[in-house]
Amino acid sequence: MRTHWVVLVLAALTVLGAAAVAAAGEAPSVEVHGWSLTRYYVNTTVDATLDSQGRITSEEDDSFLAEERISLSGIARLADGKQVYAEFYVHPWLPQSDPSYLYLESLYVDLPTSDGAKVRIGKGRNVAFGIVPAYGNRKTSNYSPLAETFTMDRVIGVQYLKKLGTNDFAFALQGSQRVGSRYIGMAADGQIDRGTPPAGTLGTTTVKHLTARDNTADHSGKLEATARYGWSLGDLSLGVSGRVGALDATDTAALAKTFGAQYVTDSTRSAYGVDATFKRMPFYGTVEYYDGSTGGVDVDGFAILIGVEPTPKCTGIWREMSGACKGLFVRYVDLNVDVVPTLSSATWDVEQIAVSYVLPLKCKSLPFFKWIQFEYERNKESVPAGADEISNDVFFVELFTAF
Repeated sequence: MRTHWVVLVLAALTVLGAAAVAAAGEAPSVEVHGWSLTRYYVNTTVDATLDSQGRITSEEDDSFLAEERISLSGIARLADGKQVYAEFYVHPWLPQSDPSYLYLESLYVDLPTSDGAKVRIGKGRNVAFGIVPAYGNRKTSNYSPLAETFTMDRVIGVQYLKKLGTNDFAFALQGSQRVGSRYIGMAADGQIDRGTPPAGTLGTTTVKHLTARDNTADHSGKLEATARYGWSLGDLSLGVSGRVGALDATDTAALAKTFGAQYVTDSTRSAYGVDATFKRMPFYGTVEYYDGSTGGVDVDGFAILIGVEPTPKCTGIWREMSGACKGLFVRYVDLNVDVVPTLSSATWDVEQIAVSYVLPLKCKSLPFFKWIQFEYERNKESVPAGADEISNDVFFVELFTAF
């Protein structure tokens, strides 16, 4: 907890300093933005449960509308290139008592340095490991299981970011994230509203996998360091990353409960990764590979994404191919856990194929409507012998609105 509070105090002092500058007559330029994701899930399995042997005992498909996420953000541009950024998420389908119902996604200040770099203090994406899975990189609306495991969750700390010609350098020192899990096949509102599984059953329609979580209610106080070096070769960008940190007793106990004490051999977390991005309009592609050990539990995987997207003016061969301004992306993910699979879904290897089709909207009477996204996920897990595969494929139609 001590590290967490030190970082928060540093961020607070920086924001107060910015306020003092504004009070002195150098008022910042402030921009406010917002967006929302509204989804219609089509024939999604929401009620399946597993008996004590891992066999499916009930299954029901349902189609329903859900407000997935609402975002409100602001950026204040200060003198000398300094700027402060804050963003909040609301997940309307969660109970208001849940810590993630109102979630502080980012709160940081960027400070330019004399060598042309910048220092970022506060909470936000970790730019110093792998490909940051913001929408502009992942292209699909949902995150991949690989990104959820290695690069998705926010960090609280200090990041140093520098670009020198075709080279990029990033280093971060941050508070350790908690050992946790995320769910493949999760449909907002679907599993939440229908309560807990019946007595004597093991689970629901989702499959969980190991992640490093930004737990808003709990921090271990341990430190982690990450670093990334990237370079550009024309249309191709390459990167290598590393991460090292420590776990506490709560983390190792959680690992032992999920995977078995025989697999928990130490109290460290480490990972490395390589990545590549190709951009030549209208073609886009990324390849990522990460390998990590959490307390001795080894997880590795890769993701390949390819697609085409509109040119800025939607002209030329793109219009001839599609007839309209659209984007189509396909992603394959393979995630492997180096343990013997049990009835705990966190021990299962995972494969996912995701297809996402984006249709921009241009309506003068509804200028906030930006695009409709059609997205399908085919999920397959390596369940233990005698257990049934879970039906956790997902298909939804999403309306993206923004101002």
